[in-house]
Amino acid sequence: MQSGNHLLKSVFVAVVIAAAACFLSVSASAQTSFGRISGTVSAPDGSVVPGAQVIVKNTETQLTRQTTTDQQGFYVFTELPIGTYSVEVNQTGFSKSTRSGLVLVADGRLTADFTLVVGSTSQTVEVQGTNTETLNTTSGELSRVIDTKQVANLPLNGRNYIQLMTLVPGAVVTNPDQFSVTTSLAANNQTINGNRGDSNNLTVDGAYNMVAGSNTSLMNNVSAEFINEVKLQTSNFSAEYGRMSGPAFNIVTKNGTNDFHGSLFEYFRNDVLDATNYFAPSKTALRFNDFGYSLGGPIIHNKLFFFVGEEWKRLRQNQTTQRQTIPDSAFLSGDFSALLPKTQLYYPGTKTPIPNNNVSNLITPDGKAIANVYALMAKTGAKFVDAPVANNLTR
Repeated sequence: MQSGNHLLKSVFVAVVIAAAACFLSVSASAQTSFGRISGTVSAPDGSVVPGAQVIVKNTETQLTRQTTTDQQGFYVFTELPIGTYSVEVNQTGFSKSTRSGLVLVADGRLTADFTLVVGSTSQTVEVQGTNTETLNTTSGELSRVIDTKQVANLPLNGRNYIQLMTLVPGAVVTNPDQFSVTTSLAANNQTINGNRGDSNNLTVDGAYNMVAGSNTSLMNNVSAEFINEVKLQTSNFSAEYGRMSGPAFNIVTKNGTNDFHGSLFEYFRNDVLDATNYFAPSKTALRFNDFGYSLGGPIIHNKLFFFVGEEWKRLRQNQTTQRQTIPDSAFLSGDFSALLPKTQLYYPGTKTPIPNNNVSNLITPDGKAIANVYALMAKTGAKFVDAPVANNLTR
């Protein structure tokens, strides 16, 4: 029996986050897709430097923002799109100081402190981001980030992104059949830290991605090819991620940059390459194809970008085979001679034995109808052993 015939899902994603970040302020409802960089600027003697000019730049999109340090020498840039950044500090009487290679993740809080060096503003002191503090010291949530490389290289059976939820400690899978999860768009087939399966808060770029009427179904199974990174907060996160008591799971889609980038992909599974299920008597037919494309790049250099992609999933799968015991053709015709000599049949209400245990002339119309049902099961089964033995039908 075929299940999930020609499952076809098409996902279209067009992202211009970088352009919007240049011209618009970002709503706080989507903060899980952005991060912040903050720090303190100090002089060589340890005193703070107020009024210093601080410039942050995204090295992929050239998004630039500027601020100045306050009276405590503190600066902060909020709601920055994820990516790689450089931070530059300028102040009269000190050399220009730059930190580069700062990788900002979704909802990340990166600390980059500066100690300026006395000198001319034409001089530059550059420090690579590897020496920058990446430990989150501004909030107490317990969270993990799955980056682009991990998303691209981790094997996802069924190509379902919610499998990434199971990579953290405390996650328990309640339904190992990933194809049924994919075809049903179910989002409640795993629990984390003992929470109910319907208490997960799944979002895409900060937008709610679940059917609010059930809290157990996805509205869109975004392709792993379109995911930039995943942020999973399991406990102690802020009130902005409310509504659910369970973990906050947000995916951030890819966006365009100043360089064109794209992909053509196909992932497949075939029963020819599979081993037989340990509990199944034989392999079941399986043809799974997941194919599509993605493309991103600039529309206006340094200002406007695009990312677009489509994905199709096609699944052809038989149900798992089972073994059953049904009467063989001799029994169905009324011949029970195989039971002799251990079992002797008698005419109903008497002690007169039925010759050779053959009751063919005693079968009622109802009995013949029941026998026809078993005969049809034998014909339509994958394998039938026409003998009075256990587990003689595979279907």
